[in-house]
Amino acid sequence: MDINNNNNNDLSEKILITLRQIARAMSIYSKSLDKHFGLTSPQLIILQELSQAGQMAIGEIARKISLSQATVTDVIDRLEAKGLVLRTKNSLDRRQVLIEITSNGKNIINKGPSLLQKEFLIEFNKLQKWEQHLLLSSVERIALMMKTKNYLKG
Repeated sequence: MDINNNNNNDLSEKILITLRQIARAMSIYSKSLDKHFGLTSPQLIILQELSQAGQMAIGEIARKISLSQATVTDVIDRLEAKGLVLRTKNSLDRRQVLIEITSNGKNIINKGPSLLQKEFLIEFNKLQKWEQHLLLSSVERIALMMKTKNYLKG
């Protein structure tokens, strides 16, 4: 029996358990976000992007927030139904539809909902800069390791 392989399996299992804990915490927070602001996390992410960028095409939003164009289209549909975004034709290219945030959408953003739980932000801000960067680097590496493109192929 290879002790190193056993240790690697134990470590990878602990990482996967921790990722599930993170996913669960994010899900719980997303439900709280919905309860208090009537938004899901993806809806808030899109509203925040639009509030910073102004008008954006759906494809551009999808690339910026790392969601599929189909998912972003569904989220935009729901935001439009709530009166938080508008679809408009691009004046330079009438084939392209641009999405912009409405005043109601801006009002929600101005209330300051956060994508991260307050407790996390407080604890994260207590860390030294090098620790914050180490965490970011580790999480980015995990995200790269978990790319879903291979799972989407037939």
